[in-house]
Amino acid sequence: MGNLNCYAVVVPGLEAIAADELNALAAHEVKADACGVSFTATMDGLFRINLRSRICTRILIRLASFRAMSFPELYNKSKKVAWEQYIGANTSVSVRVSCSHSKLMHSGRAELALSDAIGDRLGFEAKDAANEQQILLRIDNNQCTISLDTSGERLDRRGYRIHSGKAPVRETIAAAILQWMEWQPDEPLLSPMCGSGTFAIEAAWMAQKRASGLEHVFPFTHWPLLKEKRWQRALDKARAMHAEQSARIFASELDAGILKQAQENAAQAGVADMITFQRLDARKMTVPDNDSAPGLIVCNPPYGDRVKSDVKSLYASLGDVFKQQFMGWRMAVMVPDPLCEKALGLKVRGRLKIKHGGKWVHVLRFREC
Repeated sequence: MGNLNCYAVVVPGLEAIAADELNALAAHEVKADACGVSFTATMDGLFRINLRSRICTRILIRLASFRAMSFPELYNKSKKVAWEQYIGANTSVSVRVSCSHSKLMHSGRAELALSDAIGDRLGFEAKDAANEQQILLRIDNNQCTISLDTSGERLDRRGYRIHSGKAPVRETIAAAILQWMEWQPDEPLLSPMCGSGTFAIEAAWMAQKRASGLEHVFPFTHWPLLKEKRWQRALDKARAMHAEQSARIFASELDAGILKQAQENAAQAGVADMITFQRLDARKMTVPDNDSAPGLIVCNPPYGDRVKSDVKSLYASLGDVFKQQFMGWRMAVMVPDPLCEKALGLKVRGRLKIKHGGKWVHVLRFREC
């Protein structure tokens, strides 16, 4: 099998950062668009990207693309796909359909046509199977695109977050912000108002070069076409990258209960000994002892339903602390609106607009010279 036509689903706003990551993971023909990133990869590359991507939400293979003006036509063209390569007798099929600006606007009938085509091509229908394979059908302007989900559960669900708290930042967003800020493991990292500890944990995994998908269960491990030795080789290479490292990562939180949850998440991730946790009001934050070299501050301050006090005063205090205590440091702050940005009182050096919690927010980059 040659190169596969693939598509990476990412959090809106992270497309360019995800494209850079895919290039670094040796994907080919990488092209970001408004919804994600298209690329090509070998099967080995598909394994590597699923195991090691920190930013992508899920990876799809584009199996077929064709025009269809009727449900029988959709059925006949879908039946030509070599489904037997991806779906075995112990796998059930889940079909998701989206329709827009097309003659085929009944998603239920489109789902039935595709499901029937798959079942008739295979000659069997797996029921109550232990494994599930998700198929996505998009019909837009009468153009049908059939995609195969290779990731299963979303890739941001790393498995370490046993406590989430209120409106936690996704693991993929935290990793993307760290990459956007070009954080290096040899510089100190501060994560005030750490919440679930996601920024600190993702940084620790980056320092260890730990592949984020090592504990993930992928549907492609059940594909009939899978070459088990090739998959095992990709898995062994990802595991071999993992190296025990020391890093200066500091996470703080004022609420003792939330801080304990962050510590438990870090323990679940295997990096509790890499992170210094402290109960601390972010407004009293200072440069860590023995760290004369400047580093990076990353934080997602509470806002909206997560805070009952004057949120603007919190952002203003954070800006004051940065100006007074952290000369030469860089800082990335997630802000929900222009009022909070203005309250920080800092000169913005860069801006990243992303979808977080169903709302558009900005991540602002600062440097105190």
